Amino acid sequence: MALKSTERTLRKCMRKLIRKKHLDNITIFEICEAAQIGRRTFYRYYADKYALFEDTYVKEFYNKLGITEDTSFYDIYERTIGQMYEDQDFFLHAIAVKGQNGFWDLYTDLMFPHVVNLLSRDPYIDRAKEYFIRADIGTRLHMIEEWILGGYRESPDEIYRFIRLCGAIHGKWEYQLAMGKEPDKYSLEQYENNEW
Repeated sequence: MALKSTERTLRKCMRKLIRKKHLDNITIFEICEAAQIGRRTFYRYYADKYALFEDTYVKEFYNKLGITEDTSFYDIYERTIGQMYEDQDFFLHAIAVKGQNGFWDLYTDLMFPHVVNLLSRDPYIDRAKEYFIRADIGTRLHMIEEWILGGYRESPDEIYRFIRLCGAIHGKWEYQLAMGKEPDKYSLEQYENNEW
């Protein structure tokens, strides 16, 4: 029982600290001080602050999205965007954590299985599948990051709709360009009426 209690305390402290500053500026000393534990105790639970950050995101946010096997990846984006709006200070600093052990890699790895099963299982296509999925998730994260850094000017519903719109337009135009066709002229009205 003490194990779970200490883990919860450490996650709670990470949430508080990352609401105030970037993960790179948080030290193990600060985490231990906030949790009122020694460094040796910290390392019994986590290899480093990045492992604690990952555990905090997965258990305090991602696992609470209510994702099931049949949840569409767009539904996951919609729920994620809602969480980001609810806890703006946390995600302002979390989304800035890039590279190995960062939020971007973590989120991409969590989303990957939800997308990979939707795509063809052709051996030739499989060579490009991972690249396509990771690039696609990265593009959506860029749009979400711009929304966050821009001060959440649009509502969660507006940014979610914009992300879906961009996916639809990009997919169609990419196909048309690959087939040597002129890209269709786009109008928001056509998209909203499923006429495009």
